[in-house]
Amino acid sequence: MPRKAFVEDLQQAIGNFNHQRTSEVKFGVEDGSLTFNYALPTHAGLIVTVQALVTDVGEYPSSHMYMIYTTSENIPAHVSEEIQDVGTLDGLRVGDMLSKVTKRLDKATAGSEHDPVNLDDDAMDCDGASTEASEPELQEDSDPESIGAWSPTTPVHPTHASGGVPSRTRSSSMILNANRRIRSDMLLAKEAGFRVGYLGPPVNDAEDFLITVSIRVAKLGISEEAMQAWHLKPHQYFILLLRYNSGYQPLEDLLKANGGPHHSQHVRFRVGLSYRYNVSRDAAMEAFSQTKAKDESQYEDEPIQKQGSDRSSRLYPCFIGTPLQELMNKRLLSIITYRNALGFGWKGAEAWYTDHQGSNWSTDDGVDAKYYAPDTSNQAVALPRVVINDHLERGTAQPSFPLVAMQFALRHLVRCTEFCLVCHAPVEDDFEALKPYVCSKPLCLYQYMSFGFGPSIEHDIISQPHVVDLLTSFCYASAAAARLKNLPNGLSLSVPAPSLLPLRAGSPVYSGYNSLTDAGNSSGGATQPKSSHAVQSTHTPKRYKAKFDQANMELIIPTGGPFFYTNQWIVLTFPSTTGECFHCRVIEALHPTVRLGPPINRSSLHINLGLQPENRPPIPYQSFAAKPTPPLPQALTPAATPPRQLPGESTRYPDVEIIVYDHNFDDLSLQDKQTTICTLLDTLPSVADMKEYLQSKLGKDMDLRKWQDRISPAAAGVLRWIIASNRSCIIEVDHIEGETLRASEERVTGMSQWMQFRFAQGAPDKEQRFIQSVRDTTATARHPTQYAWHGSPLHNWHSIVREGLHFQDTAHGRAYGHGVYHATNVQISLGYSSGGCVTHDGKSFGTWPHSQLKISQAVALNEIVNAPTQFVSTTPHLVVAQLDWIQTRYLFVRINASIKFGNEVQPSEACQQDPAFTPTGADGKRIVIPITAVSKSRRPVSKAVPKSDKRIRLGRGSQIDDAILLSDDTDIEDLQILLSDREEPEAVLTPAAPGLEQAAKTDFVPGTLDQDSLQLLKPPIYATSTGTKALQRELNTTLKTQDSRPAHELGWYINRELINNMYQWIIELHSFEPHLPLAKDLKVKGLTSVVMEVRFGKEYPMTPPFARIIRPRFLSFLSGGGGHVTAGGALCMELLTNSGWSAVSNMESVLLQVRLALSSTDPRPARLEQGPVKDYGVGEAIEAYVRACQAHG
Repeated sequence: MPRKAFVEDLQQAIGNFNHQRTSEVKFGVEDGSLTFNYALPTHAGLIVTVQALVTDVGEYPSSHMYMIYTTSENIPAHVSEEIQDVGTLDGLRVGDMLSKVTKRLDKATAGSEHDPVNLDDDAMDCDGASTEASEPELQEDSDPESIGAWSPTTPVHPTHASGGVPSRTRSSSMILNANRRIRSDMLLAKEAGFRVGYLGPPVNDAEDFLITVSIRVAKLGISEEAMQAWHLKPHQYFILLLRYNSGYQPLEDLLKANGGPHHSQHVRFRVGLSYRYNVSRDAAMEAFSQTKAKDESQYEDEPIQKQGSDRSSRLYPCFIGTPLQELMNKRLLSIITYRNALGFGWKGAEAWYTDHQGSNWSTDDGVDAKYYAPDTSNQAVALPRVVINDHLERGTAQPSFPLVAMQFALRHLVRCTEFCLVCHAPVEDDFEALKPYVCSKPLCLYQYMSFGFGPSIEHDIISQPHVVDLLTSFCYASAAAARLKNLPNGLSLSVPAPSLLPLRAGSPVYSGYNSLTDAGNSSGGATQPKSSHAVQSTHTPKRYKAKFDQANMELIIPTGGPFFYTNQWIVLTFPSTTGECFHCRVIEALHPTVRLGPPINRSSLHINLGLQPENRPPIPYQSFAAKPTPPLPQALTPAATPPRQLPGESTRYPDVEIIVYDHNFDDLSLQDKQTTICTLLDTLPSVADMKEYLQSKLGKDMDLRKWQDRISPAAAGVLRWIIASNRSCIIEVDHIEGETLRASEERVTGMSQWMQFRFAQGAPDKEQRFIQSVRDTTATARHPTQYAWHGSPLHNWHSIVREGLHFQDTAHGRAYGHGVYHATNVQISLGYSSGGCVTHDGKSFGTWPHSQLKISQAVALNEIVNAPTQFVSTTPHLVVAQLDWIQTRYLFVRINASIKFGNEVQPSEACQQDPAFTPTGADGKRIVIPITAVSKSRRPVSKAVPKSDKRIRLGRGSQIDDAILLSDDTDIEDLQILLSDREEPEAVLTPAAPGLEQAAKTDFVPGTLDQDSLQLLKPPIYATSTGTKALQRELNTTLKTQDSRPAHELGWYINRELINNMYQWIIELHSFEPHLPLAKDLKVKGLTSVVMEVRFGKEYPMTPPFARIIRPRFLSFLSGGGGHVTAGGALCMELLTNSGWSAVSNMESVLLQVRLALSSTDPRPARLEQGPVKDYGVGEAIEAYVRACQAHG
């Protein structure tokens, strides 16, 4: 929970945060606050107490903000200013926030010539603000006059940054034309609904030019289930980086340079995710320095960038980053060429590329009509317009290449499950997958697994170890029952010949199942061609004999025996034992001696080969945490190896038989393939051991394949295939700590002895189709849906999580019609989930021996459209034929009996179920389902939410909460920075110049306020597009009033240049009546206005804005002052409280009321403090406002 996460992070910081000048980190007085002391090195004994308030603890730890301030007095001005300038530090955890603030204070209190400060690069963007607004500094080696100085309105380009080499000499007209085209292309992208930015300074033909095009993930119409499966967050931005190697080039020039259907080197692409629409230049350059994208092997706290930069400026990896970048860098320009030349759409151009790549293409023989067929994807129909729009279809004379590239990227991002991740051709699989995968070509599967296109199993093992255990157990059970349909063909797996391995106790008996044949050596019935990369087996399976020195783990090969090589895997069997075999890696081959790694079999951690004398301990399994083995000398080649004198006929070296991993998995029979999969999984360590190994490598190369002595390449390949081929989204609900299962609020009650997982299947739009089915069928019903159980034997679940629920195969008969069978009583479904294989000794089998879960049964809980009259049958089973009417929600598994279950946690809010069809759980009681089981768009609206609460509607009926959509900042500033001085946008209101008569009646001069003296904020994390537009309308209305009335009559002024975001307005109050004490005090201090700040919250206009005085400081009420100004500068007026505020109030009336309050002399007139002019801090304003509200109730 957010509050719990904040408390835990703060407690950890209290105990572990270590900084030489920081002390007493502790909880603050207010909820969600903390304080710490900072010792100033330049003022001995002076301590600054810094306070941090999380303004929205409910958003912690992802979308929250901090308010940083100090209540200490008599501290240096530059320290106070530094604390105020820290910013809101959006989304940082407590420890990271403390590091950030103390780093800023360290810089502020250092700054001598002997202690230079490393400062960050300032990257300009199209919002007219710095990408890292909270740290507007330069790097040590940067030229302060050149970095960030260029904009599309600059008349000339700066010189090259390296060595001062000037760029190509160009006429001023050419430069203006180039600038105009850049502005045009970026504006077209912005008008299409995207955020655009540039990472300057771009230098034509001399330095890299980086452009970013981005969009909020929440606007893409992606379902919640797909976001979870794809590791996306709705408040993130999907960012496309374009890097021009020789200055910006429009699309026409790129196509000319492309020289036909070959990819160009003039522009390169990278994709990623960020918490801001733009990233720092360092992050962008780091992304392009990677040879390939770091997909899910990178965690959220490990961006594609060096650590230490602000979280908002980082670029995080995207789940299909590598294949998408490969596609765009190698094919995009060629595909656009085909579109322009032949009139194709995206679908036809991509198909033409696939069919004609590597050949000279010609249209002399005509073009097949299939290339002009419309794109009829079901997913595309439901997607929002911003995703499916096609800029090239408009026939624009000068199309925007950044816009075209972004639309192409979104086509393959949002519809990723429709395309092969390797060849990018449309997949032909009938199963609608929630996760992207590859097509049926073996070569694609090989490249997917071998070249890093697939997901990172390391990430899944660390983040969801129980899911990995679950998937591995399902595969093992299916292979043991000879029920695997799709197999890891084409992966070039070298395995031991199954026919040579001894038949161990516990081996399966297949006669009780459907007969298996080798017809076509098929995978699901389709012929599987041999992979060109596979190791071909051209010899008969053979055992080799040798002597075994167990003390040194060495083989002694007889004369004429086989040669072995380092890193080769072998299997040892002993004539004196039966049914046991031991797998080892060859560590060193100095023939005739071969040194082996630790032996591995399917039993315990300490392996006893059964050959040791009684006084010799068993050989311990070599742990990854053990002392590393000293480096071994390089193995000699067989030809150069001197023969070793074998011991005579000594019997202390027993005979062993050796089976080599030298057979190609693809060449095995279907039954042998499944036996081999069980054998390889037998050799794997437990998931807990793999997780521990990977965690010991954190910060290093976390690659499970590097655990060479423990995991063979073949076993690692099978494990990778098991995880990568899972196309459902399975998320842990419970967590096992030691031998105890810890329950959570997302757990379904009534199944107390079953472990639970959230379970979602189908295409990314499957949830939307389910919702549409509910609306079309039972929209007016009191209970539009119902829940029911579906059971199936354990060996079927490997296929179910890959193919979904269907009724293509008949396992238990169809006595009640064709469809998916359900029951409301779990005991009925459990009857269908029982059953398994038997071994030669009559015991059940099929459980992966190294599983912590030891799964014995599985059952799913599905949500179904509640239209029983349209079911195939309702008695004794619910038989549903419409697959779009079924949506999986939970997966329940019966696990290891030694695991103890804690007390069940009742959900804080539960789903309303149909009393006539409420399922009964294993505890014999009706189950209670948490509200989180259904998508947010279908949950009942909380009573705390006002009726006027809006939702942003995307696509066909989908709804996204406002809270997750940040504003697009101010379109005014975006347009201004992209337009030349002669091109004013119509939306920007130009104030009329005050006449001489007006100027004579006031001493106030507009536009003279020093911007550098103000703290201008970035848009808050809670900003919404709806709120931003409403505030922009309010601002425009207020500015119209300002422009239409004389300044001395109006009495307030808003400078457009100081509105960096709609949620913060800087206002000057002026022209007070000369007889007022306030007017006299202002004149004495040489001031002509009172500077005020107004901040708007996320509930505006339902709640009032927060208004405070910035300068000058007023006398407090206790000191004889008035004017409704608190001691901290906040305005204490009933109008600005919840009880006095009205949603119909406008800012013009608010400013009028504030000015009247300052002018009021009842009970006392407003007066200014004596002494020099000083500012109020925002922290003291908040505290004073809270005190005043509490005092007045």
